Amino acid sequence: MDSNGFSDPYVKLHLIPGARKSTKLRTSTVYRCLNPVWNERLVYYGITDEDIARKMLRLAVYDEDKIGADFLGETRVPLKRLTPNEEKCFNVYLEKQMPVDKDQDSISERGKILLSLLYDIQSKTLHVTVVRCAELIGLDTSGYSDPYVKVILLPDSGSSKFRYRTKAKKRTLNPEFNTVFKFPFSQEDFYRKCLNFEVWDKDVGKHDDFIGSVQLSFAAKGDGLRQWSDCAKNPNTVFQHWHKLTVEQRKSSSQAV
Repeated sequence: MDSNGFSDPYVKLHLIPGARKSTKLRTSTVYRCLNPVWNERLVYYGITDEDIARKMLRLAVYDEDKIGADFLGETRVPLKRLTPNEEKCFNVYLEKQMPVDKDQDSISERGKILLSLLYDIQSKTLHVTVVRCAELIGLDTSGYSDPYVKVILLPDSGSSKFRYRTKAKKRTLNPEFNTVFKFPFSQEDFYRKCLNFEVWDKDVGKHDDFIGSVQLSFAAKGDGLRQWSDCAKNPNTVFQHWHKLTVEQRKSSSQAV
């Protein structure tokens, strides 16, 4: 509380466990008020069933000062208390600051990527849209990254028409690309092709940093197999899916056939 008897409150939100920087959202500040009303809509993209099962939303209220901010209280809401496509209201008491376990503030998660596929049967062309990424790890000293995505259809025979990349987005862990790439090949080739996506952090004056990758093919597992199979078997239909980025897939990407 300020010397005038009021506060200048705002709310910080994080999803835990996970990299706090990439899931940080905040409301605007309501000045000189002890009963603030925000009615602001803050959005997290790429929430999976796994996230709902094990993560919670941390909401912390702060009093904004000219230098820094004073902690007022916090609460945590497990995502599993929510119902899909249904708005819920919670009346909760703010509690004193609770420590965040190292495991809960881990950066072991590399992030997620939203991909859209459509195979045009008439032109025999695969339309690939790199829609956006979410919750990427920050690799720069600022805690952010300057991400871009490489898209490679394997085997590619070294042809440029099978290799693309998006533009880099500056200083963000939740970039939006909405970039479309086209790969011409016959429908039968789905069974021997592999689509590889690599997310990188653009650096100046040194090598770019690898963030994570995902593969779509009939040799993949889980969602990577499911989206590829759905697209191959159902031409002229859009299939969109979130994928978890991993480091391990990078090693096998050059070996995919």
